[in-house]
Amino acid sequence: MGHDAEAEVDEDTMRVTRTIEVRAPLDAVWETLTDPRELAEWFGQRADFPGGMRQGATGSFGWTAHGDFLAVVERWEPQRVFAFRWGTPGEPIRDDNSTLATFTLERDGDVTRLTVVETGFDRLADAGARRAAMLDNRQGWTEELDELVTLLARRWTPSVVDRAAGTITRSLDIPAPRERVWQHLTDPASIETWWGHPAVFPGGVREGVTGTFEHEGQTWPVTIRVLREPAAFAFRWGAFGEAEPGPEACDVRFDLESLGSGGTRVTVVESGWMRVPAQERGERMQGNGGGWEIALDGLRRHVLAAAG
Repeated sequence: MGHDAEAEVDEDTMRVTRTIEVRAPLDAVWETLTDPRELAEWFGQRADFPGGMRQGATGSFGWTAHGDFLAVVERWEPQRVFAFRWGTPGEPIRDDNSTLATFTLERDGDVTRLTVVETGFDRLADAGARRAAMLDNRQGWTEELDELVTLLARRWTPSVVDRAAGTITRSLDIPAPRERVWQHLTDPASIETWWGHPAVFPGGVREGVTGTFEHEGQTWPVTIRVLREPAAFAFRWGAFGEAEPGPEACDVRFDLESLGSGGTRVTVVESGWMRVPAQERGERMQGNGGGWEIALDGLRRHVLAAAG
């Protein structure tokens, strides 16, 4: 397998197929593939499913130049298979005017593979238009999945570990207002949910306060250094068992930027790694790089789930 440059038509089986590969994790690809808010950014301009996206859900996809296509979800196996049947603009879905698009996802090493197979062209009532429809949709899946790849590249990026500067950086876009993201980023109860670390800050979260994070029964100190709602949140964190962050402590800063789409870009930078002994610095930085991918992905899921 691999990443197909464009969709292909198989005239013997009357189907259109394409496979793409991205480094984003399975859950991020699934969300971008199935959340109507995300769909509307790469698959046409509108995705409306009033009852939510699930098995049997009905709704529509819309293109400014082509109109609205009614659709029904025929398969819904989270993070595995998503399939919908869609018809002709202005007409109810029938067997002789619709095709079935099936998306299959799988994880292969450090990449997620997504394959779309569209079938049903052989049942279209207008026999003369079957081949033309396949060729049109071949171009469509080439263009639309290219847009999906681009969107994922903006939505999900790996951490950048800069050993020369002693920094780890990661950015992630979240389709939610900055104030909502800020709320869940700084609330101790939310931190425990999305990050997995019980967070205790006596007297509340405010600049100058030292609290603790906990992991498997052990705690480490966290001193809040910047708290500028809803734009910047920074702290210094120490090692297990310390009362205050010590001489090898690193600094963490989150910056929140409002996007034109109504979403928020969260950027985290962990710095100060040059204070860590050189013999252990590289391995620990690499581990924290992966940790920030897990943490920000968790924040994104938590913010969206809390919004319903």
